[in-house]
Amino acid sequence: MKKFIGYILSFGVVFYLLLHIISVASFWTLRRSAFYKPPFLVNEVKVSDFDYIILGASTGLTTLNTHIIDSITGKQGINLAIDDTGLSNHYLMLQHFLANGKITRYCVLNTSLEAFDRQHNFLGDNDYRFLMYRDKDYVFNYYNSLAPKEGFNVLRYSKWTPFLGLSYYNTELFFPALSSVFYPHKRNRFDSLGNYTYSNVTGTPALKNKTEKEIRFKNPYLKKIETLCKQNNIELIYYFSPDKTRNVKCFSSSRNVINHTDVFKEVPYFYDAIHVVRKGNREASKLFANELIKLYLIEE
Repeated sequence: MKKFIGYILSFGVVFYLLLHIISVASFWTLRRSAFYKPPFLVNEVKVSDFDYIILGASTGLTTLNTHIIDSITGKQGINLAIDDTGLSNHYLMLQHFLANGKITRYCVLNTSLEAFDRQHNFLGDNDYRFLMYRDKDYVFNYYNSLAPKEGFNVLRYSKWTPFLGLSYYNTELFFPALSSVFYPHKRNRFDSLGNYTYSNVTGTPALKNKTEKEIRFKNPYLKKIETLCKQNNIELIYYFSPDKTRNVKCFSSSRNVINHTDVFKEVPYFYDAIHVVRKGNREASKLFANELIKLYLIEE
C-alpha cells in the first residue's frame, strides 16, 4: 500500500512538473512572438517615439486605420486596440506601452459607448493576452485588482501556477505558442501597425431617426487613464466612432472629444450597428486625420 501511494505521489509530482515546464515554455514562446498585441509591441515595433496611439476595443481596432491617417497627416501612429476589452484593459495597455520605453504625444481612446459610464469593471474575455507578462507588477496588479464576471480568477493565480491559465485558455494560448515556434512573426488578425478591417460586405444605411446616447465619463478607469497620460505629458483624445443607431451627447467641456457617431448617414458603411466595413474604415480614418491636423495646428 505504501509503495502504491509512493507511486501515485511520484506520478503526481512528475505530472505537475511536466505541466509546469510546458506552461512556462509556452508563455516564453508567446513572449517572444508577435501573435498578440502585447508581445507584438515589444518584439516587432522598433519605433519608440509616436505621434499618436489608438487604444480601445473592437471599434478602435476596426474604425481607425493608422496607415491612412499617417499618409494624410505625415505623422506616425500605431493601433494597440484589442477586441472584446474594456477601459481597464486599455489602461493596462497604456501601462505596457510606457513600461517598454515607448512615448507618444497623443493617446486616442476609442472604446464602446457603454464602457465610458460603466462603474464596475471586471476581467474581460481577452485579458489573457497579457498572461505572458504575468510576472510584471502592473500586469499582476491588474489581474489581482479585478474579478472575473463569474467563476474562479484563473488569471490571478496563473502567476504561481501558469498551467492554470494555459489549460483554461488552451485554444487561445497553447496552440498559438506552438505555432509561434515555427512562425514567430505571425500576427493574430492585425497588420504591421496593429490595424484590422472588415471586408466590404453589403451593409445597411444608418438610421435616420437615431437615439441619443449620453456620455458622462463615470468609469473610474477613465481617471486612471487621464492621470497616467498627464504624468507622461500625453494629450488624451476621446474618439466616438460612427454608430448606426445612436448619436452621442457628451457632458464634458474640458475633455478633448472627437464625435463621429453621426458622420455616416445614407451610404452603407456599416458592418453592424457599431462596426464599419473597409470603406467606412477608410472614410472615418480620413475624417479623423483632418481632426488630428487641426489639433497639431492649434498647439503649434
